[in-house]
Amino acid sequence: MNQSAKIQSVNNSAQLNLHDPVQLVAAFEQFGRLSEQLQSSYQDLDQRAAELTEQLASAQSERLKQLAEKEQVAHRLETLLDAMPAGVLLVDDEGVVRTANPAAETILEQSLTGKKWKQVYAYCAARHTKNELYLNSGKILKLKTQSLDNGEGEIILLDDISEQHMLESLANRHKRLAAMGEMAAGLAHQLRTPLASAVLYASQLEQFSENTKQNKAVNKVRTCLRYLEKLINDMLMYAKGGEFSEQTFLLDELLVTFNTRIENRLRDSHSQLVIISELNDVKLTGSVDALVSVLVNLAENAIEVCSADNCEIQLEVYQQADYLILALRDNGPGLTLEQQKQIFQPFYTQREGGTGLGLAVAQSIVQAHHGDLLVRSSPGKGSSFYVCLPLVRSEQFLSSGEVEPTGISKKMTSEKNRSVNNRHGINIQNIGENI
Repeated sequence: MNQSAKIQSVNNSAQLNLHDPVQLVAAFEQFGRLSEQLQSSYQDLDQRAAELTEQLASAQSERLKQLAEKEQVAHRLETLLDAMPAGVLLVDDEGVVRTANPAAETILEQSLTGKKWKQVYAYCAARHTKNELYLNSGKILKLKTQSLDNGEGEIILLDDISEQHMLESLANRHKRLAAMGEMAAGLAHQLRTPLASAVLYASQLEQFSENTKQNKAVNKVRTCLRYLEKLINDMLMYAKGGEFSEQTFLLDELLVTFNTRIENRLRDSHSQLVIISELNDVKLTGSVDALVSVLVNLAENAIEVCSADNCEIQLEVYQQADYLILALRDNGPGLTLEQQKQIFQPFYTQREGGTGLGLAVAQSIVQAHHGDLLVRSSPGKGSSFYVCLPLVRSEQFLSSGEVEPTGISKKMTSEKNRSVNNRHGINIQNIGENI
């Protein structure tokens, strides 16, 4: 019997025995017990409702937290995808591009989302190999694909390797050129000995002939042989890259040796050389023979470009900061800006019979001494070449191939009014003030 039935029974009893005090007391006691039971049940129900509300709030809070974390991860992945230099595409099982990062659209030069991948591929691709895709635009891509675990599409990765291919091609070209240079140097070395013998025999032919025409022919043969000898020596010198034995010597020894070496050439060409130097007991480190060859090369170039019987050469020696400057000037026709940009490049020459290696060899020798060879010139006003050598250096003697690239050797001539410093701190404008 439920409580409603009990209450109904009590009411019925009350109605039947309304004037019986005992029954009334029993009925009120029964009613009190039922009220307490109802109140207890209500309290239990209220507590359970509170617990369920708390659990629901906790579950909702945890769900919101997880959702926020997932959104944060998704944002990070999206940011990472957008920042990737490689192109990433998500293609569904129907072959439609669902997602593409900016790099992919930049590489393929079109918007991709919603397009058929096969159509995009056919439009962009010129040809392909196993792992590389060559585009009509000239780009070279490395293509990789990865199927999704759920089988609902694939991920395509596009990596632009055009620059890598270019660098590999340049490296291979440099290897071939280096191998060719070694072969040429070896061949030149083998030719030098028989060529020297030929020059010697040609010189002796004049003693056995009194015929003027024959002597002229002999002189031409000897001139050609000496030209070949100079070309071979320049090639060997350039191939060495400025590697010489190191020694300490005085500046006076360098100047005296240079004057002795160039004396006959000056006399034969009716040229004049003036050496200006007020420095005493200046010590240099390096190869005196190599540096003399630099000055001789510059002087011979000046003699060849100047007008006949009118070449005036001045060699001024002075100190600037911790550097010794040997400034060789001539009164020749000068150089244009374009010529000054190319003058130190190997095999560049505008002189008939020139090898195009003289100044390149000279610059490599000076750079091997931790210095630099600079030029300053104007058309019709002669040229000035500056051999800049450090007076104090702690580094070891290096070949020109190991020297850091200069920032002035060719650029400085293009801006006369601009102060340009090379890697040694030598200011070309300050050098020019000594002219």
